Amino acid sequence: MWVPLIRSVYRRNLVKYDRISRFSSVSSLAQLPFSDVSDSGSEENYPHPFNNNNIAAFDHAHQVFDKMSVIETLNYLKEQPNTALNLLTRLKLCGFTHDVATYMAIIRFMCYWGMISRLKFLFLEVIVDKDGAFGFNVSDLFEGLLKEFNVGDQHLFVIAVDALIKAFLNVRRLDQAFEVLVKIQGRFVLSVRTCNLFLNELVEEGEVDTAMAVYEHLKTSGFCPNVCTYGIVVKGLCRKGRVNEAADVFREMEETGVEPDAFTFGSYIDGLCSNGNTDLAFVLLKRSRDDGSPVDVFTYASVIRGFVRELKFDSAENVFLYMKQSAIVPDAYCYGALIQGYCKRNNLRKALDLHDDMNSNGIQTNCVILSSIMQCLCHLGMLSEAVDRFTKAKESGVFLDEISYTIAIDALCRQRKIGEAVLLLDEMKLKKMNPDVTHYTTLINGFCLLNDLKNALKIFNEMNENGLKPDTVIFHALIGGFLKCGRYKEMMILLDNMVVRGLKPTSTTHNIVIDGLCKGGKMKQAASFFNKLETKSLNNYVAMINGYCDLDNVDNAYELFVTLPEQEKTGLLLAKNGCFKLLTGLFEKRKTNEAIKLFKTILGSENGLSKIMYSKLIAACCRAGDMITAREVFVTMIAREIPPDVISYTIMLHGYFKMNCLTKAYDIFRCMIHDGIQPDIITYTVFLDGESKVKRKGFISSENGSEEKGLQRYLTKMQELTPDLIHYTVLIDHHCKSNNLQHAKFLFNEMIERGLKPDTIAYTSLIRGHSPKEYVEAQVLYNNMLRAGVPQDSRSVRALERVKLTIRGNQYEG
Repeated sequence: MWVPLIRSVYRRNLVKYDRISRFSSVSSLAQLPFSDVSDSGSEENYPHPFNNNNIAAFDHAHQVFDKMSVIETLNYLKEQPNTALNLLTRLKLCGFTHDVATYMAIIRFMCYWGMISRLKFLFLEVIVDKDGAFGFNVSDLFEGLLKEFNVGDQHLFVIAVDALIKAFLNVRRLDQAFEVLVKIQGRFVLSVRTCNLFLNELVEEGEVDTAMAVYEHLKTSGFCPNVCTYGIVVKGLCRKGRVNEAADVFREMEETGVEPDAFTFGSYIDGLCSNGNTDLAFVLLKRSRDDGSPVDVFTYASVIRGFVRELKFDSAENVFLYMKQSAIVPDAYCYGALIQGYCKRNNLRKALDLHDDMNSNGIQTNCVILSSIMQCLCHLGMLSEAVDRFTKAKESGVFLDEISYTIAIDALCRQRKIGEAVLLLDEMKLKKMNPDVTHYTTLINGFCLLNDLKNALKIFNEMNENGLKPDTVIFHALIGGFLKCGRYKEMMILLDNMVVRGLKPTSTTHNIVIDGLCKGGKMKQAASFFNKLETKSLNNYVAMINGYCDLDNVDNAYELFVTLPEQEKTGLLLAKNGCFKLLTGLFEKRKTNEAIKLFKTILGSENGLSKIMYSKLIAACCRAGDMITAREVFVTMIAREIPPDVISYTIMLHGYFKMNCLTKAYDIFRCMIHDGIQPDIITYTVFLDGESKVKRKGFISSENGSEEKGLQRYLTKMQELTPDLIHYTVLIDHHCKSNNLQHAKFLFNEMIERGLKPDTIAYTSLIRGHSPKEYVEAQVLYNNMLRAGVPQDSRSVRALERVKLTIRGNQYEG
């Protein structure tokens, strides 16, 4: 019975059992019916000697009984437990006041009959008495018990102390339970069950060191651990990462002749997995399985979860395969561990395949697994699919918890389906589920997204009426919503309201205000708000600098950076992306001197730049037409041992073509091939498009022509790649400008056959490639474009007109 109890708590910690007892005004003795059976079963077969006269007499018990007569009567009724219990209940209901002596008499009576459950409630009533209604406390009772031990029956004392410790554990008074344990040292040993309960409570509360100290203390007092005790000890040591000591426990078990059970072994395996030793855990699992030792599904789930945690998904799937080969059916925990792992890596296909396999094996899904899949779908932007999963699960009878509802409500809000989201909240209330602050915050965000501040405030007020205290996250959502709607004054009132409720605005709060004002074009108000801040954090400086940059006010952004105190400036340089927007802005605005100075400052800092930052910086230089600086940044990147990737090379290639630097474009392409970087479809698209435009402008020499021939062998590899719409369009345009209309038509038709729908640019490129003699065909192509629902633009109209005008020109010349 004990092992399943621990496992239910230990296994995934999905449910927290509320052990805090609540008491009514009626005596704890009256809470249990007279037919209640004690732990020993000794209360089961007693006669019921009372009749109506007896009960009537008890109604006046408080008038005829004093404390001494209560003790004497209990002694007299020693062999009539039900009558005695009835008397005690009537005394309590009539307002009789007990003292330590009468309580000790009750304790002796209950110990005599082994009424441990009643004893525990009796102690609990005194333990939780905060008003002093009894006139004594539990320590007075314990002192009375110690005196009883010295003069009375020691067996009865053991039962009483056992119940007392259980009462302390019931309300998590672990320190007081430990004090009792220390005071009885050397007198006797508690029951194994109570000791196990105490050790397990300590482990579950994270007091593993104390648990181990208690364990050693008990052993010195003559305590003999059983298999359950060892399982708890192994579990505690593994949770603290002390797996070597846990292995020593198995040796101790072998010496004492205790055979490990599935729980003890599973706890050890789970400990190994939690501490990065999953490979060893799997080896031990297989060895134990081969030896015929008990291995439950929970242990397999621990190993799968361990491999997932170490991102060894192939190994995790091998555990699945091993289970099936061993005729062990994986349960929802096994599937769930792997599905959640794939979802966290956004590998939706694998997650859904496993989920389908689980369902086909007759294993019902649960809300934890479904929430992981829904969350993954949302991360991938598949919001409607996430809601569909939620709806189908609900219709099939799967229990969905508050987290599942939160994800569904959020997905609906992000789709602007706020009405359906509100219906889900109402559905939660009908199901007696209590929406928390997260649910209300999600809805408020949804209404703010639609600029519906009226309903956002309505939800806010409803939350307050339901007794939920708003947190900073909810205020941040409202503040952002008010700023988005340009209601600056109301936003300031919200900030004051936040302070009144005892919530101090944080650096994030200030950033939301600054960012919202900047996006609303209110830079003066943003600067005023920033300057009035008593304490400015590093993030506040970043928000202001980025705000200036977003509004193309790079000069003010740079000025703010220059005037920063040295400490904040250093912090800004160390912060990820702290100065990056300013740096790219300076390059794009051709503030080269300032940009180079800031660039060198960043390079001199501890953080430097990441590969992504380098690529973005190179792109900024290329957009500004500053290929000399772009080249310097590119070379610096290599010197810093950050190898350029296909993105970096493609950006440089595009920049050179844009500046008509054909030779340098060819050089960078050859350098890319030499460094072993394989061009992708985007690189080839940039190459063909750029080369075509440079040639059309006439920036080409005979030397360039020979270089071009040398690159043809690399460009042939492009045919091995699958083109996208943009690439097809570039190829069609290239062939049209090379007077190769037939091949251009072939590519156009191939694109359609592959399921790609030509856009306006693709149609325009092909129309432009027609000669005057092919005007009718060009007109048909233009009409097909309109019939296909592809919108025309000025360029497509001009392309057709140009072909038509060319015909007229030729006729005029003729």
